[in-house]
Amino acid sequence: MTSSSSPSVFRFLRTNPDRTARISFGLTAGVLLFLMGSLAQDAASAGERMVMIRYLNFVFCGFFAFIIPHLRFPDKKRYLLQAMNLPAAGLFRYAAAALFPLFGLFTAMLLLLAFFDPQAPAQNLSEKATVFLAGWALMAGIGTVAAVRYSTIGSVSQEWQEGKRGTGLLGGLRQIGQSPSMPPGSFPSIVTTVSVSAGGMLLVVAGAWLGAFTQNPLAEILPGALLLGYGLLRIAQIRPVFDRFFYHTNAFYAELFLNPKAVQEGREPLRHEALYWVPRRWKPAVWFSLLQLDRRQPLGRIMVVMHLILWTAFYAGLSDAAIATLLSFIILGKSLMSYMLITRPFAPLLFQYRLLAPTDWILVRFFVNLRWLPLLLVSLWAVSLLSARVDTGFILQWAAIDAGISLAAALLFTLLHEFRLKSLYA
Repeated sequence: MTSSSSPSVFRFLRTNPDRTARISFGLTAGVLLFLMGSLAQDAASAGERMVMIRYLNFVFCGFFAFIIPHLRFPDKKRYLLQAMNLPAAGLFRYAAAALFPLFGLFTAMLLLLAFFDPQAPAQNLSEKATVFLAGWALMAGIGTVAAVRYSTIGSVSQEWQEGKRGTGLLGGLRQIGQSPSMPPGSFPSIVTTVSVSAGGMLLVVAGAWLGAFTQNPLAEILPGALLLGYGLLRIAQIRPVFDRFFYHTNAFYAELFLNPKAVQEGREPLRHEALYWVPRRWKPAVWFSLLQLDRRQPLGRIMVVMHLILWTAFYAGLSDAAIATLLSFIILGKSLMSYMLITRPFAPLLFQYRLLAPTDWILVRFFVNLRWLPLLLVSLWAVSLLSARVDTGFILQWAAIDAGISLAAALLFTLLHEFRLKSLYA
């Protein structure tokens, strides 16, 4: 099927993009690139840039380990792809192209950290290039290995789910009263998450040790280059039969993420009683709004990772401007996720209008956006125990900023949705 892999096919597959995803990605990219530029301005030497890139690679390891399954599986166009009967090479090209923007953004972040130097842009270019290559090789290597691993995990996970593997381990856990609450098929994914994140971080440390031991910054490129080489070798092995891996993995994750029974066997959904802090009038709407968000895009892991990044930024002694940018990004990011709640599948306009008045929907989305405020308070309080830069005034200031942005996002999204009913049907 040569026609199935023609450029026109891939242009067709890229039509009708997810508007929410594009807006979120664009805003996220802008904030991250601004943050990288701010950090690069504070770096006085190539050594300081290398340290910042090591910290950033720690973040990349955690990101690729935790987020790849949620970003890529199950693929929204899997049924269309199956009907088009693309060959293995065409499916591989489609899957790889979906990750190119992510790798492009991370590459741009590393370029800014390595080369952005307004005071001396043309000095120490060879040292800056070495810093960039060391960081990029490890980022590309860990990303490639994670993408390959998660893309081929479907068959193993299915065997765990069906009881063909892992019966000894699961039986032993049940005997000691530690029966896991998660579906058995998720164990390979958890092992992959731990191995990718821990293995990548160990390679960052190994690269730093090699550079210090040999007194040669070029030696720090070696761990990342070896990992990238291994990832490219795995790509060469799976590409001829990628269609089998693609459909098997998508089928498994569709069952794991979308099947209500699998959800019941795993993490319990949010209970209505847990929203004791929401006034009774808006509690039902807040509850089903949060349920919708959790089913479509659970933010728990993402928020934990972002606060780990925040702690790393404080530990690294980043500037106040960089800390403020990162905090603003966290608050804006979780507030913008409520945009999903005004899309047609989540909120048919006439249905929404019958449930509550438009002014009530502002408060509903305001409480939805406030969900992660306690995590922010606890995270900043934990930092205050170890850093004099954070005190009670600092915590209250960012709590007020969080509440203000949450209200502004709720007002904006309600104006874009429920308040336009009269203009549509007048």
